Amino acid sequence: MMARSTSLSNLCLRTAPIFAMVLAAAGTAHAQPTQRAQPLVIDVCGKPVTYARVPQRAVTHDVNITEMFLYLGLGPRLVGYSGIAASKEVSPRYRAALAKVPDLSRKDMNLESMLGARADFVFGGWSYGFRAGGVTPALLARYGIDSYVLRESCIHVEKRERIALVDSLIDLRNVARIFDVEKENAQKLQALESRIKALESDMRSVSRRPRVFVYDSGQRLPVTAGRFGTPHAMIEAAGGQNIFSDIASNWPTGNWEDVIARDPEWIVIVDYDQPDAQGKIDFLLARKELAQVEAIRKKRFFVMTYADATPSPANVDMAEALARRLHPERFAAAVPAGAGR
Repeated sequence: MMARSTSLSNLCLRTAPIFAMVLAAAGTAHAQPTQRAQPLVIDVCGKPVTYARVPQRAVTHDVNITEMFLYLGLGPRLVGYSGIAASKEVSPRYRAALAKVPDLSRKDMNLESMLGARADFVFGGWSYGFRAGGVTPALLARYGIDSYVLRESCIHVEKRERIALVDSLIDLRNVARIFDVEKENAQKLQALESRIKALESDMRSVSRRPRVFVYDSGQRLPVTAGRFGTPHAMIEAAGGQNIFSDIASNWPTGNWEDVIARDPEWIVIVDYDQPDAQGKIDFLLARKELAQVEAIRKKRFFVMTYADATPSPANVDMAEALARRLHPERFAAAVPAGAGR
């Protein structure tokens, strides 16, 4: 999808070791990681990762990952973030907390700025900050910095059978365990799990699943969600079928010919960057070759922000709202205001 990051400059990687030694020599009065009584081992992208300490100084990359971190009440341990460009909307519930945190980089992960913030933990993902040739978990480990990799992004480094709505919940629980805040978040995470199970149970019996096209960006060719993208999981949980489920990736490029041939009944618009959601809708409505696509003819659009469409605490809300659009006959209550268009 969506520009998540490009590789760091060679200069940053060459100068980082020198910079780290200067910091070590200077010493620090900042909070240090707390040693665990028993090391914690978590499966990260199919491999066991050991966390011997409870981090105290974290850096997050991208808006959805940052919202995950703040959702768990970990704002006081956030010493910096990156990857949140002006075109990516931060949920109003997190803006006040984020306003107090240094913006280390609007685009890429920056190793030097992480070392300058004396980070002891980085939460990112492959193409959500981590990238071969740039900052990686292995590189961070060389500087004594622990990390956690977003599950959706693991498709770049391991084979997966499927992605589900519960993947984002697993991320939240894993991060809560790493930071030793499981008890504080147990009730809210259990509530999310119950809602996921209720929705999937209710939608399992639907007799017909409407066809859905995810339009992220692109005009010459559309960037969309494949079967390993979070919107695919939300569409399935909401009783729909993703028209590009045959693409074994999370955010691939599709083509307009397949959009026409597969004739989606609904179009999910990912609202970020330019044009905005309305601009993307206007673009689709103006393309003559799409005129006979059912979703275009009936103007059936459902809008998600970038953070809604990528792994985040908002995924369950969006899946429930989408289910109400795809299967209004199964819900007695009206569609909540503002939950898509």
